[in-house]
Amino acid sequence: MEKTTFPPFTVTPTAIAQIEALGGAVMVDAGEGGCCGSVYVYRVVTDPEREVAGAERYGCPGAWLIVAPRAQGVLPGATLDYAARLRPPRFRVIRNPNTPQVCACRRSFGEPWPGPGRPECCSYLPMPWDDEFDPPSAWKRQTNYSA
Repeated sequence: MEKTTFPPFTVTPTAIAQIEALGGAVMVDAGEGGCCGSVYVYRVVTDPEREVAGAERYGCPGAWLIVAPRAQGVLPGATLDYAARLRPPRFRVIRNPNTPQVCACRRSFGEPWPGPGRPECCSYLPMPWDDEFDPPSAWKRQTNYSA
């Protein structure tokens, strides 16, 4: 029996429940983009047993959280949450001591928030697996979004 491995950050019960609902494994990464220069990137992992080069695996069977190398230095001390009430429903990193400069929607970090109305805005970007949420028309025009 595999033991539970805890990450160096908090994962809320709602985030754990969403990981389970998505099939039991989600990867969090960091990449370039968003209005503050960097974004958190999430994806469903179909085979959590397969090693992802340099990734760390936390949790236990049924609720694996896989943290890619780029996100490992950003997440310690933070809180990973899932908010179903937000539009779109999404994972979000809150109270992150490593990223004092964040966008108002908490999806982008790194540089000072330049304010609303930017074409790089991620505030209404659906999660990669969410094909039901339809972003507002004004945001689609502002960002040139297409599904």
